[in-house]
Amino acid sequence: MLDEENSVIAGVIGSLIGAAIGIGIWTLIGMFGKFALIGGLFLCLGVFGGYILLGKGISKIGIIICAVVLIVSVYIAVRCSYAAALCFALHGEKSFGECMSTMNKLLAIGSMKKSFIKDLGLGYLMTLGGGVVLLYKLGVMEDL
Repeated sequence: MLDEENSVIAGVIGSLIGAAIGIGIWTLIGMFGKFALIGGLFLCLGVFGGYILLGKGISKIGIIICAVVLIVSVYIAVRCSYAAALCFALHGEKSFGECMSTMNKLLAIGSMKKSFIKDLGLGYLMTLGGGVVLLYKLGVMEDL
């Protein structure tokens, strides 16, 4: 699976597209009260799968790029999940964009910030645990 002559730029674009899809799935799953393991798997699969698909393979640099995209994506996914929950709690009185911008004010509240940090940590843990297993099963990590 490791290929030193892959297209890094196309791979980055693929990983970003996969991350966007994974964030959407994570947020959708979160709206139904499920936790990050399933969303983390989809996010990891989207990021690495998108890189491999459009980049025509993956190199060690590609794995590092995907890891960075994945770290940022988990943060965005947790934030989107909180914003979606806020929209749902407000029964659609505010748009999703308004709820996202309200998140900064809400995260300034101590108990909300603690909950967000806990969910973010669990999101990283679940994504890392599930993602590493997934990458080994796909054969991406075998050649490292």
